Amino acid sequence: MPEVLAPAAAVAAGALCAAAVLLGEYATPGPNIREWLDRNKSRFSAALHVAAVRRRLARDVERAGWREPPERIAVLAVASSLGLAVLGAVVSPAVAIFGFAAGGVAFAVVLNAAIDKRRRRCSEELVPLLELFTLELSGGGSALVALGSVCVQVESELAHDLRRMLIASQVAGSASFELRLIDYAEDREIASLGSLATILAASRDYGTAASQGVRALATDLRRAQRRELIAQSRRALNNVLLPAAVAVLLPFLGVLMFPAVSVLQRSLR
Repeated sequence: MPEVLAPAAAVAAGALCAAAVLLGEYATPGPNIREWLDRNKSRFSAALHVAAVRRRLARDVERAGWREPPERIAVLAVASSLGLAVLGAVVSPAVAIFGFAAGGVAFAVVLNAAIDKRRRRCSEELVPLLELFTLELSGGGSALVALGSVCVQVESELAHDLRRMLIASQVAGSASFELRLIDYAEDREIASLGSLATILAASRDYGTAASQGVRALATDLRRAQRRELIAQSRRALNNVLLPAAVAVLLPFLGVLMFPAVSVLQRSLR
């Protein structure tokens, strides 16, 4: 029996000594860890900034409707800026810097233009969808059921997104359709979708008729589209008339007034 316990006691003593050494080594590097953290704090902050920029770029890319990953979009933007910088470097270093900055500005302009275009398209798709929704509500039934029926019948990007949110809201324990619609409206910056979510929430919580609110919202959006169309028509008319006045009217007046100016000049002599 002592022959069996002796090796076991030796192994236990060795394990205790190893554990004591490891604990001692673990307790001592506290200041070193703090120094290492202080020394690499700038790297951590830079990584956090890069992560925030990536999230913002991914959000803007998704809002613009682009299917490419944000990393590839960023690489394309940087490559375009570097290409302009190389072309500008042929002239002078100042032009190279201006070319690099112009590439970044051009990318931001294109991205914002894509976001605005998609927002306008969704706003234009919302008006006929609300009008069909009003017709479905006039037949009675639940507002969400009527909206789901309209989204199935309409083929558009907005209808597809609404149908996807309706299906996701049916899962037990998930967020309601109104909350999803509010988040969607804030992400797309479409205030009318937030108003629709408020109307549906009031209809669900207080039992009010959703048809009147939806009809009023559709009427307001239709009037806003009409006013915007009138403003665009006026701007287009001004853009046509002003060049025509400069290119046609001024030469015509010059030809017409030339004889009178010539006679007046001879009379003054």
